[in-house]
Amino acid sequence: MKRQMIFSAIICVAVCSAGFAGPKKRLEAGVALTVYNDNFGVVRESRQMSFEKGLNTVKFTDVASAIDPTTVNFRCLSSPGAVSILEQNYEYDLVNTNSLLKRYIDKNVTVVVKGSGADVGRELTGVLLAAIGGDLILKSETQDIEIIGRAGVEEITLKELPEDLVTKPTLVWLASAKNKGRQLCQVAYTTAQINWNADYSALLSADERKIDFTGWVTIDNKSGASYKDATIKLIAGDVRRITEQPPARARMYLAEEAVDKVAFEEKAFMEYHLYTLGRKSTINNNQVKQIEFITPALGVPVKKLYIYERGRQYIYRRGGQSEKVQIKLEFENTTQNKLGIALPKGKVRVFKKDPADDSLEFVGEDQIDHTARKEKLSLYIGNAFDIVPEHTLVDSKRSRRKVVEKHKVELRNRKDQAVMVFVDEKFPAWVNWWIEGETHKYLKRDAYTARFEVKIAADSTETLQYTATQTW
Repeated sequence: MKRQMIFSAIICVAVCSAGFAGPKKRLEAGVALTVYNDNFGVVRESRQMSFEKGLNTVKFTDVASAIDPTTVNFRCLSSPGAVSILEQNYEYDLVNTNSLLKRYIDKNVTVVVKGSGADVGRELTGVLLAAIGGDLILKSETQDIEIIGRAGVEEITLKELPEDLVTKPTLVWLASAKNKGRQLCQVAYTTAQINWNADYSALLSADERKIDFTGWVTIDNKSGASYKDATIKLIAGDVRRITEQPPARARMYLAEEAVDKVAFEEKAFMEYHLYTLGRKSTINNNQVKQIEFITPALGVPVKKLYIYERGRQYIYRRGGQSEKVQIKLEFENTTQNKLGIALPKGKVRVFKKDPADDSLEFVGEDQIDHTARKEKLSLYIGNAFDIVPEHTLVDSKRSRRKVVEKHKVELRNRKDQAVMVFVDEKFPAWVNWWIEGETHKYLKRDAYTARFEVKIAADSTETLQYTATQTW
């Protein structure tokens, strides 16, 4: 726990210091928010605050309830060094019925008890002895002990709000000011329970050779605070933290038309990538906000591949039943394709128009990892309905350090056009292998994969045969 607190503090100091350094800018109040894609963020808020000369007790309200108070960093921007923080308390015991009654034990309270029928009820004043479960126990002014069920209470009146209770999460500082007056101060801290995901949509063309590709940022704020008119930055990358984070939820809406707006500007930032929204935005607590973050790339060339994977791990998976033929879409993240930016990890949803009514229909989705520019993206979106594979192990010979197997793969194409199917024979990493007697040419893709190319005419069947030898 100690290591985690120290690491969090280091992150905050580093990020906050970066925010304070650099060329001078016009000082003004406002909020800046940097969100990381593993469920935490850094908040930097500047406010005008009043101080008396000497010691002050200052309350800084509206902070995130998921704040890590060990990461708080305070700066006086208008007069650097004019205010220093001597002590800090994070008050999060919020006002509610139970917290109030707990602090009124052995104090006078007034309770209005509900009546029933002709009984109009009664008002009882006395010393609160206990508030346990659903019961209140009072010693009345006549020294009687009254036990009142919470369901029978209509109203409870207390004299004042205890000083140690707050209505919202608050940082309370003991501050020392050199002079009396108002100062513009910035407070920075990290908070959990705020996350962002990249979500993408790809609209497949009628001939399935091109896609229109767009990306959205989904920010999910459960940090316990709202950020009004905030400067928004997002960090993408695998930032190491000493903590485990729950998986993030992803939501997505497909935009059919681009709207003029200031989108995110992307740039490399250390070993990560930083996305800065070119306008201010408000993110409320318990809100999922979506913002388009890349300009739609129209007409991106795409390859549609049919791939049948098999090998020892596939043959017996379903009691001898063959696997299905996968559908994959591949395209390049390049400037020629109107992309060429670092794409954060996220879910890609693929749609295609139904020509009968021009409605968009969902045809599959896949998850991509962080993808640098000039890299290829491959989306596994589903399995082919009308291409049916059937594998038969024709022969098998085994010895102590050798296996020779003869395979037959029958591929039935029930579509009304010819297709190319890639059959990938997979081998374990610890064996030597080679192919003989193949009926179709193959390519050794890597140490584990032999890929056969099988072209199948419309509404016909093609049979692939080969012998695979493995030694170890």
